[in-house]
Amino acid sequence: MKPKVLSFIVSMIMRFWFRFIRVQEVILPSETDSLMQKEGGFILAGWHNQILSLTYHCSNYLQKKRKIKLTPLVSFSKDGEYIYETFLRFGMESVRGSSSRGGANALRSLLKTIKSNRVPIFTPDGPRGPIYKVQAGLIQIAQMTGVPIVIFYSTFDRYHEFKSWDKHRFPKFFAKQWIIYSEPILIPKETPEGEDYLLKVEKIMMEQIEILEQKKL
Repeated sequence: MKPKVLSFIVSMIMRFWFRFIRVQEVILPSETDSLMQKEGGFILAGWHNQILSLTYHCSNYLQKKRKIKLTPLVSFSKDGEYIYETFLRFGMESVRGSSSRGGANALRSLLKTIKSNRVPIFTPDGPRGPIYKVQAGLIQIAQMTGVPIVIFYSTFDRYHEFKSWDKHRFPKFFAKQWIIYSEPILIPKETPEGEDYLLKVEKIMMEQIEILEQKKL
């Protein structure tokens, strides 16, 4: 099926389906809230298996309510084409590229994106995994631009888990949803310890999963 056709179908299903998802709590630290009031000046990151929930929530909450312009980073893979078209359906113009293809051009585009006060969205374990392993690109762009990283995670009490490498989850009808944002994470420009910050970001992202799993109990 052509990406434009499939993205239309997916976007319509999401808009209908998520109307019946009951958001129980949005955890938003005050420092992150203040940062969002500036309508930019940060990088948003979430695991690859968060793409559907991230797209719907961020389109409605960050773009429509907070008036923050979002620019996702999407790979040149076949799946990336479908994701790119789906983001367009939700008003997000993506930058194309990844660590393996189009990386230099994507980096230049992201730098322009941040300078124009737009917020790039990274899935740091994408496009091919391994799952829950942060790749260096996220840390490098944060170092180069000097803007902090804000991490997003969402979970549901009932969901379907796909047999994909990222174990993507889609909520069941009338599922309950919990959403969490991290405090801003600033990566110093002048530091040789990029690996240390990579592990720090990865640790915080995994801690978010644990926090929301406890919320469901």
